[in-house]
Amino acid sequence: MWIIIAYSHDFVMVPMRDSVRLATDIYKPTFYSGQLHTILIRTPYGRTDVGLSAFIPYITDVKGYALVIQSVRGFQGSEGDPQVFKTDAWGSLQDGYDAVSWIISQPWSSGKVCGAWFSAMGITQYLLSGTYHPAYKCAVPLVGAHSMYHYAAFQGGEFRKNLVEGWLGGLGTPFLIDSVANHPLYDSTWQLLDLNTRIAGVNVPMLHFAGWFDLFLESQIEAFNRLQFEGAPLARGNQKLIIGPWTHLGFGQTDQGDMSFPSEAGLSVTELVNMMGTWYDYWLRGESNGADDWPPVRFYVIGLNRWVEADTFPPRGVYYRNWYLRGDGTLSLSPPPSADSFSTYVYDPDDPTPSIGGNEMDLPGGDGPKDQRPLLSRSDVLIFQTPPLTDTLVIIGSVKAKLYVSSDRYDTDFIVRLADVYPDGRAILISDGITKARFRYGFDREVFLTPGEIDSLEVKVWSTAWAIMPGHRLMVIISSASYPRFEANPNTGAPFQRNDTFKLIATNRVYHTALYPSYLSIPILPTTEVLERKDVRIAFELKGSTLCLNERGVLYDASGRMRWSGRGCSPHLPKGVYFLKVKDEVRRVILR
Repeated sequence: MWIIIAYSHDFVMVPMRDSVRLATDIYKPTFYSGQLHTILIRTPYGRTDVGLSAFIPYITDVKGYALVIQSVRGFQGSEGDPQVFKTDAWGSLQDGYDAVSWIISQPWSSGKVCGAWFSAMGITQYLLSGTYHPAYKCAVPLVGAHSMYHYAAFQGGEFRKNLVEGWLGGLGTPFLIDSVANHPLYDSTWQLLDLNTRIAGVNVPMLHFAGWFDLFLESQIEAFNRLQFEGAPLARGNQKLIIGPWTHLGFGQTDQGDMSFPSEAGLSVTELVNMMGTWYDYWLRGESNGADDWPPVRFYVIGLNRWVEADTFPPRGVYYRNWYLRGDGTLSLSPPPSADSFSTYVYDPDDPTPSIGGNEMDLPGGDGPKDQRPLLSRSDVLIFQTPPLTDTLVIIGSVKAKLYVSSDRYDTDFIVRLADVYPDGRAILISDGITKARFRYGFDREVFLTPGEIDSLEVKVWSTAWAIMPGHRLMVIISSASYPRFEANPNTGAPFQRNDTFKLIATNRVYHTALYPSYLSIPILPTTEVLERKDVRIAFELKGSTLCLNERGVLYDASGRMRWSGRGCSPHLPKGVYFLKVKDEVRRVILR
């Protein structure tokens, strides 16, 4: 006998605090008893788009949850003026907070809500967590951003042209582009869209999914680390981060840019939703299903082509080495001699250095790890590279560049690309970053260059986990544009405007002397053995809110503070996640 189970569907216009009503679909299992825990998705897209039509029966009929999918203000039948997430955070209007309050007021609701899904829906989850709603119990943000200025609108202070214009234009709201572009400084508008300003009060366990080539990669790493160690008690120690070799639009797939990865690098829809379901079962139903024992971080190492697990990101054992730019075009561990001087190039904003791949979405020519060779013959780039490596170089963590520069203009951009040069000549992009010179001292102020004077700035080249193999070279490419990923700086120092018609050609210099040694700070693992996450066996016993040991140990809380050391039983401790160190072994302990 076949039994067909079908979910029920209701449509409601849910009122917000200003009486604007938002279009909302409610899906429930056809047969259920008692009250339902709820998964909430808030989206600017169609309410059955982006894979949601398949997610609905899984969450309802398979997992037995209610699923609420709500269109954000001004989109897909929701009333009000469309916004760029401004009413989804903790400002005077808090649509996400109000949606949760409406859900838990329904007779079918258990009073517990978790978040879900991709991209913009990941952003709304991060922002909702910053409203501190007590009924918001967990979240699964996939490839989303937690700070809209730094990682969506103005990375490094420069306008993310392809992303902002392409996304808002694709949504049919090109009139919103200037509402973003008109705030080029990090001001009060952006503070209301920056979860970093609310971290200490966020009390939400999250399962973060990111991609090494995703446009929000660095944001999710930062969100994980800050919530894991600085969040409220339920957030601290209860964050999980998974990073695969994926782009935004190619999430979970094995073909990315100009590279193809083994099948093990992929993530199927079935694997993804099963992990999400396990996460919900643990935090909503309290099931002992092992979700709390998942490693805090799981990531794929490109080149070694394997997944590894760690307690932190970057993992313990990583150290930073400075790789210096040299006047002969080499990249070296030795600082340049005093006789070295500078390298010069001319940047013309009417012929900007093009973008080829990178952490982007729907870039012309493709996203992700693309071959950079078309750039290498251009006169507006500088190239530095190592000799062919004799040993494997494992880079894991965030790469940063410290550049000593000058320009004959008051403002310009500096872009740093890191590439893996194969023996056959391919120069595959690993990561890149940008800094707009006027924001070198902070994104809340403008400090212009003095033409002809040497100054310094830092470029965040973003994070990676990439093994450069023997016979390969590590290459650094420096330019002053990556168009159309970023707006082409007109070099005038004028107030920012898109597509500025008044432009100046800039002559820019990067210095490499003993006094001004430009370099890249690169996180390196000395041995791949560090990547082997060991199942540490430490003998201990939990007695209520105390921990008992037969040998001397040290107990740290999730923020790294020592809470007790000794042998025997600890004093009574608050509930939460702790790390127990005995000799050189560390184990995570949960006091409930």
